[in-house]
Amino acid sequence: MTTTTTMTKIVCGECRHENEAERIYCHNCGERLDRSMAAAQKPMVDPTETHRRLQKMLGPPSKVRHNFFAVSKLVLAAVAAAALVEMALPPELPAPTKIVSPQIDLDLENAHLRPSPLEYSQDQINAYLTYRLISKKAALTYPLLTFVRATASFREGACTIAMERSLFGYSIFSRTSHRVETNAGRIAATNVGGSIGRLPIHPVIMQFGDIIFADLWSALDRERKLIGKMGTVNFHDGSVTIAAPPR
Repeated sequence: MTTTTTMTKIVCGECRHENEAERIYCHNCGERLDRSMAAAQKPMVDPTETHRRLQKMLGPPSKVRHNFFAVSKLVLAAVAAAALVEMALPPELPAPTKIVSPQIDLDLENAHLRPSPLEYSQDQINAYLTYRLISKKAALTYPLLTFVRATASFREGACTIAMERSLFGYSIFSRTSHRVETNAGRIAATNVGGSIGRLPIHPVIMQFGDIIFADLWSALDRERKLIGKMGTVNFHDGSVTIAAPPR
């Protein structure tokens, strides 16, 4: 327990009036106060208490604090390990198809001459992607990252594009999903999420992370421009319907 003595009053030598410690002249009679007594009566601190405080300040942290940080580090490490595992696991992708690729680019160029909409299955689109990108593999390959393939998956109202790259023989998968709508005669795509491996990525983040697919969009620039001229694009489970704009 701390034992301190603090002088809070200075007694005037003339009138014995008790004055505040900061006064120089007596509040009652105006006589100059003798402040030597105030200087002599500084607070006295117990050396044992001082030693205890130094030990607490310089000593190791408390067990509660130590345990809190230890558990926090374990939780963060577990979350990071789980995220890495999810990123390494391959997502569910369409199996490679061996069907003959349709001439989708030519169909899109001549769509205004057809009375009925164009309709393609998911396998036909993936066969076309394989055919179209095989000649652009060099442009899609970076140091240490080798382009393997790109696939498309369709569900009602949305399309998911997946890209597989190889790093030292290990596959790295990334996916981006878009909802396609027609607004004022123009086709607009809105990102609705994505993933790295099986780790889901929020749509807000994918708006910036979509740069991962920039080279793929560049390789398919012709097809993107042709689809942009269409009137409607409707995705269904396993198929897509594309119609030219009305004349």
